[in-house]
Amino acid sequence: MRFAQPATLWWLLALPGFAWVLYYGAKRRHFFLQRFGDVTVLTQTASSLPALQKPWVLGCLAGLPLVCAVFALSDPRYPTGLSYMPDGRLDVVMVLDVSKSMAAEDYGSKSRLDMAREIARHMLTELGGNRVGLVTYAGISFRQADLATDFEALDFILKQWVDIDAVRIGGSDLKLAIETGLDVFDQEALREKLMLIFSDGGAEHDGFASTLSKAAQLGVKIVALGLGNEHPSRIPQYDADKKFQGYLQAEDQVLTSRLNERALSQVAGGARGTYIRIEHGQEWRRILRRHDVAGSLFVRDERKIYQPFLFVGLLAFAAHALVKRM
Repeated sequence: MRFAQPATLWWLLALPGFAWVLYYGAKRRHFFLQRFGDVTVLTQTASSLPALQKPWVLGCLAGLPLVCAVFALSDPRYPTGLSYMPDGRLDVVMVLDVSKSMAAEDYGSKSRLDMAREIARHMLTELGGNRVGLVTYAGISFRQADLATDFEALDFILKQWVDIDAVRIGGSDLKLAIETGLDVFDQEALREKLMLIFSDGGAEHDGFASTLSKAAQLGVKIVALGLGNEHPSRIPQYDADKKFQGYLQAEDQVLTSRLNERALSQVAGGARGTYIRIEHGQEWRRILRRHDVAGSLFVRDERKIYQPFLFVGLLAFAAHALVKRM
């Protein structure tokens, strides 16, 4: 339960003053009774239920309606249903590494890129009503899709167009990919901005400072998802019919690739974001709901529950009036 108008609760600080007024009134009443005779006899004959005439009972019955009124005016609400992200709250740019190293099969029969595509497609189901853009990169970066809400088209692009070496230029320029991703954002939109990077880190890069400074100025939070293992993995090659052709080689040496967490951590840490390693393939679940990602944007439907407070307050008011007459 939460209060939509919590400032109203400050009125509860007036209760000690109200209690003092009741106490002062009771003392004055006792003083006047003393002037007219024996207080014990007068209090016994004043009511058919003298036990209810005790000052603390009358005080509680008089104060309870005020307390209930304050709680009711504070607009208490109870959450119902599952949490969800409202429409139009978030712009997301997904940046996918499609360099050759992303073909390494570190997730059983799935490659790093297969896992990245799977995570990205599942995330689309939680982002309905918000805009998503797409960037792929290797030696250069390419805007696959501008910010849009057409998730069927985005899902098709992820499934059919995002593939190893789709950029056709070798390398893994993460800095350039981030800059391209920042250009996709609508700087005039009053929305939260989130960049999701799916990569194995690529090569070391020391020139992130200016790019991350630009991200901070634009209010973009960067979350880096590290794909791959820390130990070296060979990079398989397949033909157009998905038949295995051997492992990637250079100068008759089989090339290997490993996850570069340092680069991804540096990027995420410099843009008020976070780094998440995808080790077993399940770590991505509920990523968007994490507080350091986009958890603060999720809401739940609520039901107003001020009626019980009003009901209890009215009962206490009626009981106080009834006891005073008895």
